[in-house]
Amino acid sequence: MSRMPVTEADFQLQGRVDNYRERLFELLIALDRLVSDQLEAVNREKLGGIGSIGYEPRPPRWTLAWKTKRRRYEVNLMAFAQGGAWVIHGRMGLDRPFRNLKSVRERDETALRQEILDQVATDESIL
Repeated sequence: MSRMPVTEADFQLQGRVDNYRERLFELLIALDRLVSDQLEAVNREKLGGIGSIGYEPRPPRWTLAWKTKRRRYEVNLMAFAQGGAWVIHGRMGLDRPFRNLKSVRERDETALRQEILDQVATDESIL
């Protein structure tokens, strides 16, 4: 799978981010790597690689989608610019800022992976 095409246009409609534009751009590149890597890992480990990962730029949104028994399922994660950080949201309760700090990298990865697994688990009985 290829990397998501993160560009500066990905956050132009996020409100007043002019003061943080360069920093947010760099953070979004790092966040994309983190989210993409975690989605790819869960896709391989839990779904046997049958899923596909998509990216939408406004607001930044990542989707892991798969079909089983003629039904479509999705894991969705979104990010919103807030101050000098991105806040990443998931439908199972993930709501945390991402600042790409090494000191909390492991915690960010763990929280993100748990969110992805929780979303997959809601449909796991059908898998």
